Amino acid sequence: MKKILLLAASLLVTIAALGEVPQFSSKSYDGWIYNSPVTELNATTILANQIVLYTTSQGLTFLLTSPQFSCSPGQTISMTVTWVTDQWKNSNFVESHVALTAALLDDAGVAVDSVTWTPVDVKRTNTVNLEITVPKGLRAARLRFAAWKGEVNSAGAVRQIVATSFLRGDVNQDGEVTVADVNAVVDVILGGTADLEIISHADVNLDNEVTIADINDVINIILQ
Repeated sequence: MKKILLLAASLLVTIAALGEVPQFSSKSYDGWIYNSPVTELNATTILANQIVLYTTSQGLTFLLTSPQFSCSPGQTISMTVTWVTDQWKNSNFVESHVALTAALLDDAGVAVDSVTWTPVDVKRTNTVNLEITVPKGLRAARLRFAAWKGEVNSAGAVRQIVATSFLRGDVNQDGEVTVADVNAVVDVILGGTADLEIISHADVNLDNEVTIADINDVINIILQ
């Protein structure tokens, strides 16, 4: 433990979260791109469930793409999406076809990672939770939303996207990963804090316990 603390004290590198994850709603949609040629992004079309994500019979997939934002490796983006389908009682409705996918795009528009919501007990209005982690080397990204298996009989619409982010290893939640976070993990291991939020974030490797392995993970994040 003493060796770890000495190593931590010698680390001077900081990894900081950069930029803000864009929000999409009836109040904020500036910079978002919707590839439907006939539907404009505005409060009326959003609230009327006209921002649909599905694939047409001609193979055109309607996509919703965020503005570019700055990011940091290890930053986890959590998305809560309000996903509406007017077809959920239709006899031709296929539940799996409304599966919503969020992809993280690099500067060239290439998806570097993606996550898909698996529908269970779909209702007209659904709350969808998605989470994706920024990989190493990515400093600027966009989020793209699609329903790749969607079709007219299972059409879905995005009403709202609320995105938040946090850095893996940012134990004290100050927006940076520094030596202070190493010390915070050590403090948890030694029983020096009762702060449940800090204790939760100290489990950096998500193995449901806080150990020296989590200290090593924070150090590796700082040095990457």
